[in-house]
Amino acid sequence: MSWTNLDLTEVLNIEDQLGIFARTDIEAGTVVGVFDGILDIFDINENGVVDWRGQDGSMALHLRKMNGKLFALMPIPNVPIYGIDYINHSCTPNCIAASGLIIETTRFIARGEQLTLNYLDMDLIKLGLPCWCDDVPNDKKCIL
Repeated sequence: MSWTNLDLTEVLNIEDQLGIFARTDIEAGTVVGVFDGILDIFDINENGVVDWRGQDGSMALHLRKMNGKLFALMPIPNVPIYGIDYINHSCTPNCIAASGLIIETTRFIARGEQLTLNYLDMDLIKLGLPCWCDDVPNDKKCIL
C-alpha cells in the first residue's frame, strides 16, 4: 500500500504482531515511509459510527470528516500491505506523520528500535478505545 525505505527499516514479528524496526541507526528528520492507497468515502451515522461497508476500518487513514462523510485512504486491493503500514502506536512516538502521509523520525533512532507513531495525530474519528501502551498509566492513555 505504501512506500517504505527498506534500506533503513524492516518488518519484524513481536509478540504475535508485526511492527517496523530500524535496520540501522536513523537520524532525526529522516523520511522512512509514505502512506499510499485509494480514496474512499464512507457515511457516518448520527452517533458518529462509520459504515465501513465490509472493509477493514483499522487500515484506514482518516483524511477528512465533512457533512456526515469520512474521506479515508484505504489499502489498494490485491496489493500486499508491508513496511510503514505496520508502524505501531505509541503515546511517546519517535516518528510523526508530516503533511499527514509522510512518516519521518522526530529523533535519533538506534538500530533495532521499533518505529512508532501517535495514531491520534493521523485520525479524525476515534474508535473510542484506550491504547495499549504499557508505559503510560491507564488514566493517561490515548483514546483511539
